[in-house]
Amino acid sequence: MSENQLPPPGYGTLRQDAFTIALAQGPLQIKVTPLDESVIRLAAPDTYQRLHGLVASRSQQIGELAARAGLRDEPAVFLVSFFTRDQQVTYEPTALQLLSRGILYRPADILPLTPQWGRQQLMQQETQTALYVFDPSIDLDVTFEVEYAGQRSLAWASIIRILQAERGRVVGRAKG
Repeated sequence: MSENQLPPPGYGTLRQDAFTIALAQGPLQIKVTPLDESVIRLAAPDTYQRLHGLVASRSQQIGELAARAGLRDEPAVFLVSFFTRDQQVTYEPTALQLLSRGILYRPADILPLTPQWGRQQLMQQETQTALYVFDPSIDLDVTFEVEYAGQRSLAWASIIRILQAERGRVVGRAKG
């Protein structure tokens, strides 16, 4: 979506969990949140500011990672977190993939946000978080799947309907 087609920020009501895809692989819990403006502008104002600020504060690093990966356009960026309640669980950051329109997308690069990301191990009640940079051709207006180690989530299909309904309400509130 171009800037003039985007809903205005500040009128959304969605919580982050409303547009986050959750996936479990045994004791490992994974959350994947698209950070595209067309999605996060539908969030409640505080959530929008937090997510927008997260991307804005790292835009230079994201751009460098995208350029290094050979991406010509602005990449698709996702906030990904790994969590467990168990004692110790390992995770493989690059095992997370997206399947869209029959094409399997692997992360072009990953920008860690938490200091212990690189050890690829979670302690009990620990969350490790990173920004995943993907090819910009992933279309958030169509259904896609999140895959990790053989587990797939089809949740985006229902999330699209939530986003479409909220987009209509946001435009109405902004005009009113």
